[in-house]
Amino acid sequence: MMLVSACCLGQQAETARFELPRLGKDHDCRFLSFSEQGGMMVYETDQIDDDKNQLWNFISLDTSLYETRSDLIALPQKLRLLDAKCSRQWAAFVFLNEKQSKSDSVVFHVVAYHLDEQQFSTFHDRLPERCVVQSVALVDGTLMLAVNKKAGNGFLAQYDLDTHHHRNLTPALANDFVLFQFAADPDEGVFVAAAREYVEKRYKATSFLVYSKEGTLLKQHRFENGENAALGRMCFTFNDLHQLVVFATLEREGNKKVDIEGVTEDFSKISVGVTWICFGQGIPLAKTYLFKNLPDIEKALTPSDRVRVRSELLRINQGKKMEKSEIAFQFLSPRLVRFGEHWVFSAEAFQPIYHTETRVQYGYYGSYPLTYTVFDGYDFFSEILLAFDREGELQWQQSVRFENDLCESLSEHAAEAVCHDELLVMSPSRNTLRYEVFDLDGTPLLDQHTMQLDYLFGQDECDDEYDVGMCRWFGDRFLVHGCQIVRNDRMRNTRRPVFYVQKVQYE
Repeated sequence: MMLVSACCLGQQAETARFELPRLGKDHDCRFLSFSEQGGMMVYETDQIDDDKNQLWNFISLDTSLYETRSDLIALPQKLRLLDAKCSRQWAAFVFLNEKQSKSDSVVFHVVAYHLDEQQFSTFHDRLPERCVVQSVALVDGTLMLAVNKKAGNGFLAQYDLDTHHHRNLTPALANDFVLFQFAADPDEGVFVAAAREYVEKRYKATSFLVYSKEGTLLKQHRFENGENAALGRMCFTFNDLHQLVVFATLEREGNKKVDIEGVTEDFSKISVGVTWICFGQGIPLAKTYLFKNLPDIEKALTPSDRVRVRSELLRINQGKKMEKSEIAFQFLSPRLVRFGEHWVFSAEAFQPIYHTETRVQYGYYGSYPLTYTVFDGYDFFSEILLAFDREGELQWQQSVRFENDLCESLSEHAAEAVCHDELLVMSPSRNTLRYEVFDLDGTPLLDQHTMQLDYLFGQDECDDEYDVGMCRWFGDRFLVHGCQIVRNDRMRNTRRPVFYVQKVQYE
């Protein structure tokens, strides 16, 4: 098995890479996969029509990343592309007004595309002032937005893409709450919302609400927080008995009161373990695994934490009375992959990097040093993999170190997928793809390998890149995407900023 950067069908293949000129960091670009039907590239142009609307270009691409059609759609100015989702028949692109004052209502526009009819439709709506759209999900022709109000107690905005019929669904919870995470399960045809419940401004429990695509509340579950512990970022799935199963990071939660106005995901919180929960009949089943008790977790640590853990183990082995301290990570949004009979929960660990600078200031009484802290970026140093069986027992744990360059914003860098009964874990950087392969037992089949990705032209070189990531496309095909500044001394414009999408395949 090997990774190749273009489809190989027994003959030399062209480079499967599509580039768009990058107008600036403030201009949105997005690629949405339609699985075997190709995909669509959406980007903001610098053109304005006679009605002073901004033109957005929707470019349809086939599975070889060749352009098949291009549609310009006029939208109001100062919109940003919030999210894009795809189902079997529909693709939905949700846009928000970029900057609204405290008194403004939140305006959003939806561009819907019917995959079979290849027709676009648009509609817009207004949300109450200072609302926050937490997440977007799509099941068949039903689009739902999870919206938090300015003082908590959010709602789900449901839209039928066929009829544009709209209604709001408000969870019936006894306490104040904030919609924390929201996702769709296309196989079950349902939406799942997690709401954090607050009692006297203290986070006490999490309620899970399962809605049908028609908006009917099918099930409602509640999970109480433990002592000094609460559920963090999570993934949802359903088992063979159609019972809701939740995989969540475990965060240390103090008893301090919080102001729930504007509460959103706090990525500065640390996770000390992972909790598996199954909601069947009666009391939910829950199993928690702390990182400090995992035997192979040391490989996922930063060098400084590794030294600390080893020194603690040495003192314990010497007979000194002490307890293991917590091993904690800051995680980005986790992902879930079905691998044989197991579910693999993966999360990218990162840490913010700072340095101090000292400058000499001169005043009336002479000179004096001024020291301040400078933020360098986020270091995504490791990815942690935990494999669970159907009963929630941890079967194996692995970690992959990619040593990504510092990035200015939080974004997903890696992707996981199952191909040929093997689990691939991949991450691109500087036009190079790093990857590792594991078998069903979690045993590494390949140590970390690298593969150089192809450029569009032979003399291209990468001067800089940002917002680079990758995703599963379909089958054994994957997409690498991001922004680059490409230099080519043989071209008239020696440096070109581009947004690119490139296909790779596991053979």
